[in-house]
Amino acid sequence: MKRKMIGIATGYVSGLFFVSFFTDVRQLAIPATAFLIYVVIGKLKGFSVSDFAIVSTSFAAAFTVGELYTHYVYNDIISYSGTCGSFSGTVSDCDVYDNDKARYIIKGKINGFRTAEIIFYTSELDAEYGDRIIIEDCTFEKISGDYLFDSENYYKADGIFLTVQKVDGITIKKRHSRKIKNFLMDYKEKIISDFRVRLGDDCGGFLSGMVFGEKRFLDDGIKNSLYRTGIGHIMAVSGLHISVIAVFIMYLFKRLCLNKFVSFGLVNIFMALMVTMANTPVSAVRAMIMFDTAYSAGLFRRKNDTFNSLAVAVFAICLVNPYAIYSQGFMLSVAGTFGIGVFAPYMVKNIRHDKKLLHNFLMMICATVATMPLSMLYFDEVSVISPVANILIVPLCTVCMVMGMLYTITGGLLPILESAGGIIKIVLFISGKVSESDLSYISCGNDFPAKLAFICVSAVIMVRITTGNRQYISLAIAASVAVTSVGSEMYRKSGYDKFRVAVVGKSHNAAVIVSYHNSSYIIDMADYRNPQYVSKYLSNNNTDNVEYIILHGNVQSLYASYISELDSVKVGKWLVYGNTSPCTDDNIMTFNDGYEIKSEDYSIIYTENILRIVYGDSEITFVSAKSDVPENRGLTVFYGNITKDTVIHPDGRSIYLDNAVGYEYSGMNNFEAEVGRNGSFVISYIK
Repeated sequence: MKRKMIGIATGYVSGLFFVSFFTDVRQLAIPATAFLIYVVIGKLKGFSVSDFAIVSTSFAAAFTVGELYTHYVYNDIISYSGTCGSFSGTVSDCDVYDNDKARYIIKGKINGFRTAEIIFYTSELDAEYGDRIIIEDCTFEKISGDYLFDSENYYKADGIFLTVQKVDGITIKKRHSRKIKNFLMDYKEKIISDFRVRLGDDCGGFLSGMVFGEKRFLDDGIKNSLYRTGIGHIMAVSGLHISVIAVFIMYLFKRLCLNKFVSFGLVNIFMALMVTMANTPVSAVRAMIMFDTAYSAGLFRRKNDTFNSLAVAVFAICLVNPYAIYSQGFMLSVAGTFGIGVFAPYMVKNIRHDKKLLHNFLMMICATVATMPLSMLYFDEVSVISPVANILIVPLCTVCMVMGMLYTITGGLLPILESAGGIIKIVLFISGKVSESDLSYISCGNDFPAKLAFICVSAVIMVRITTGNRQYISLAIAASVAVTSVGSEMYRKSGYDKFRVAVVGKSHNAAVIVSYHNSSYIIDMADYRNPQYVSKYLSNNNTDNVEYIILHGNVQSLYASYISELDSVKVGKWLVYGNTSPCTDDNIMTFNDGYEIKSEDYSIIYTENILRIVYGDSEITFVSAKSDVPENRGLTVFYGNITKDTVIHPDGRSIYLDNAVGYEYSGMNNFEAEVGRNGSFVISYIK
């Protein structure tokens, strides 16, 4: 093994990966099989005993570190979940939302003893970075994700495991200690405000995403179209941003004839400032480490190697943070960098330089293949036209990003925003049109596409290891893309004849989605956030046509929310509670006492505050947790809050969306029931 650092990093990351995701004894066969494959491959490639020792030692060290960190840090901190106590610490991050709401990340001590970082959602406290927040009494809760957002793993990657509820006795102590950080964040907000005021919310929001990684100002519909087109990665501050900053600053310093060591130091300062304004994403940290490794090689007259630089960056980050592998941004950044910086150059090595278009297209194909399994695992949709989009559209985005960075660096002195806005309008128009086609993306509403993609990529790796023939590898890549695309579509269509009832929403709230053949019905039991869950479910299942949307309450606000969330979905008819229609649309009907919708195969019936969905000999009943249990019932879903007076029915036929202490089928929102005609049900949580 010529490059020891690559072996060390590979062994270390593998150890952290297996100790994190394969903790069940029954799953030990997976790392054992991986180790045997590694031994066989190593023997075929002529690895020496010292090579095996390096990788094995690194793997064992990471496995040990991961176990110790989980036991003595993670488990110790989450043991406070469900307990009451106090917390005091300094603000390490904060975000202010609409309606004067805020999220603070506080680093301090639980009960004055256990060091931890927590999330605190509250009204805006006018606290800055470095200010001290003292909470006299609160309840600690483990961070848990839901159908909309996997907040548990998102914050776990940053070492944040707890949030606080039922807070009482808050004291803010101004310390004015992190003046540079506060200045940078205030400056960022000013620049973002300039973007939005000068270019409008859509263009300004997109430019904010490209320059600072801030996507909160971007409309969800536009965001989805960018990801479906395959250019959403431009809004993640990573290698491209670091390269742009470094090239610009170094060119400037070269013109000023600065010493190369001084130039290197100053470039790092500028990069650090921009990364800080972007809230220090791990992908940008990875890019900075790689830049420093590569540039310092030139300073000390050593040969630069992208693979080695990547290995150094990955090892350094994982050494500091064993839970970095939970970070989607980190994993995608590593996979993308490997694809474009290591795998792609190897594959296009023999392409003639005059075939520039073919060269670039193959480079993008390699990057897409490298990231596709992770993209399918993490996201609801994956673009299949990203190689073309990255060649044709990303250069336009890069021009706009450079303009935005120049505007930021010069304090807004350069009159270039309007030009950037004009280009952004073209990009948004193109991505909007492209994303309308179902052929532009693969829906990943379940784990099957990701598993299939992992298998295919593993096959490509085996072809590379066993043959080393670029033509065979290219054929394997083409076959993998085809198999993944066709297999995912076939799997999706396999549900055509299945009668499915999905229940989605937040906590005890519920929206019911009935799907059969090409028909879908939405019955909302009245909660303002339900439309977001419904939109995600429809998107995951590639559903763009709904027969009925039925609203049981909060009609005005729910109607407006559904119109906004389902802007790309065609809705046939609306059925709303009450005597007043939310608008003058002829497709809107009202009901008071109940309704009945019948088809040849099933019925949806609502009467006496009970919703019944009947399919053959099967019936699913939806009833408020405060109501009496209906007679002759099948599977029953109880929505709404459980109180101390609620009678729980632990009969195996009852599902409570709210948590019922001691009952297995409670707290079960966001699940899907596959219903058989003979009264059978197969219930599974949805991704």
